[in-house]
Amino acid sequence: MKVVGKKIDGRRRVRKARGARLWVSVVVSSALLLGGCFKGEKGERFYGKVVVPSAQEFRWSDGGLPKVFDPARAAAPPDTDAVRALYEGLTEYEPGSLSPAPAVASRWEPAEGGRRWTFHLREGARWTNGDPVTAQDFVRSWQRTLRLGESAPHAALLSNIEGAAALTTQPLEREPSGPPFEDEAAAGRRPREGETAAKGSGAKQPPRPKTFGVVALDARTLRVTLDRPDMNFPALVAHPVFRPVHELSPEVVLPNLLDEQRQNGGALSEPGIVTNGAFSLSRLAGDSVELARAESYWDAASVQLERVRFVESKDTESALAAYRAGEVDVVSNAAVEPLAVKLLTPYEDFRRETFAALNYYRFNTARPPFDDVRVRQALALALDVERLSKDTLGGATEPTRTFIPAPLEEAGEAGQKEEDGSVTGLDQNVERARKLLEQAGYPGGENFPRVRLLVNRNEQQRLVAQAVARMWREALGVETEIVVRPWEEYEAMLRAGDYDVARRSLVMQTTDEETNMRQLFGEVGEAEAAQSEVEPAPAAPPAGTPGREEGRGETARAQARPAPAALTEAQALRELPAIPLHFASSYALVKPYVDGFESNLLDAPSLKHVRINRDWQPPAAEQSARVARAARR
Repeated sequence: MKVVGKKIDGRRRVRKARGARLWVSVVVSSALLLGGCFKGEKGERFYGKVVVPSAQEFRWSDGGLPKVFDPARAAAPPDTDAVRALYEGLTEYEPGSLSPAPAVASRWEPAEGGRRWTFHLREGARWTNGDPVTAQDFVRSWQRTLRLGESAPHAALLSNIEGAAALTTQPLEREPSGPPFEDEAAAGRRPREGETAAKGSGAKQPPRPKTFGVVALDARTLRVTLDRPDMNFPALVAHPVFRPVHELSPEVVLPNLLDEQRQNGGALSEPGIVTNGAFSLSRLAGDSVELARAESYWDAASVQLERVRFVESKDTESALAAYRAGEVDVVSNAAVEPLAVKLLTPYEDFRRETFAALNYYRFNTARPPFDDVRVRQALALALDVERLSKDTLGGATEPTRTFIPAPLEEAGEAGQKEEDGSVTGLDQNVERARKLLEQAGYPGGENFPRVRLLVNRNEQQRLVAQAVARMWREALGVETEIVVRPWEEYEAMLRAGDYDVARRSLVMQTTDEETNMRQLFGEVGEAEAAQSEVEPAPAAPPAGTPGREEGRGETARAQARPAPAALTEAQALRELPAIPLHFASSYALVKPYVDGFESNLLDAPSLKHVRINRDWQPPAAEQSARVARAARR
């Protein structure tokens, strides 16, 4: 399900933030101009006209039009949604459960406790030009993604592959060349440390970089060797960044596609963009992007949609107007403020779900007294995150006491188990917070230094910071200085460690706990540790890098260092390097005749499973009333 109310800041979220600031006035004016369409008491079951289309065409207002059709470069929706439809990886997510399902790979098996994986590609997988999809396509595509560096916003997800760090230091000058396949014996050969370049040479050579751990054993067998075992790797490779590109079209960009379409009288020729997914790119226009069912797709018989149209909307108001008029089937990825949520909630076609995008406050554990876990626990237990979400944020977020939302948590528990088997929760406990602060040597907050709380310049974040400061003062007697900075200066202060507590956020890209925990704490932890070293902390990528997320941006030097063991969530909840505050909510309007548009925590819908139910009939009035009453509670 596409996200409509993500509150994650960053350069690539500026447009949405601007839309959000206008939303309150927009929704009120819409309610008046559209003749009371938000008044659930009048008996409307659905928001707007419901007319079942006669064709299997899915019309989607997804917050804009996709402009990037490259799995390596796609950063966020709608680009990533288009990539999921156009390309298929080794695995796909089951839309609701997020468990990995066979895709190009029909089966796979682990070895060495999850450090080595072998994927078996299905024989019928083909590109739209008729070429077979081979294991070498994945080797070449993943190497290319790593060599793209900062131009591939989610390349860090490949960092656990053996030899990946060495590839990030090599610029992409040309497509990788070499033998197409490597037999098992040769693939297992690794240079020994100190091995000489030529036999008989007495000079000791420096160790060679690790060989890239992705090998095509034959056309339909791919072997992947990881630095660290990961039993969840088949789910990780369902992410769009792991999807292959054809050797004829990896560098295709939107301007080239538009030129080609004009030269071909409005159609795209096959060499324009060769894909291997359930859909192919068929038409580009100023107000829409059209995909067509790919007849070359190995499972084309199960795909019921004939066409998918991404429809452009100027703003949230025009998207809602188009939905109400029956011109689009789904609206998502548009700014929805708390007032609009309350007004839309009674309608049966309005959806609200938790989205795995975490906002949290990160401690600078290199600075006393925040190097004392008792101090961190006290500050965490003094906060009422439920009140923060309900009052300060208007109920538009999901308060949390964990870093990873269920069901992404493997253990499935909201509390953390201590070594003795007991469970210590993060629920607000002011009495315990005061005792912990006293044990740390600050009874009643006496002599506790003024907390420097760093937030980026954003009105919502400023209000949250003020509420947090008030809770700390009232519960613990601790005073707070709120430091509000524009984005570039905020990032510079983070890199320099010039803060006590800093507001952070992360849009989770996978169900893999280690990957999520490493992205949450890896970079900042390394930067804080670097303050005590002679060399300066590593620089981050330039602000405004497309798709750049908070908590990412390792340099090649940082990536080349051996990765330390990541905290588990249970360890993080004990040690509290940060305080989890809330997850974002995602919202969508989905016509009742649309089947298969499933919600999940990663906000990753699968168009392959969507269909227009031409036999849909309105529910009975009594059933509809029950649903509406339940939604209002």
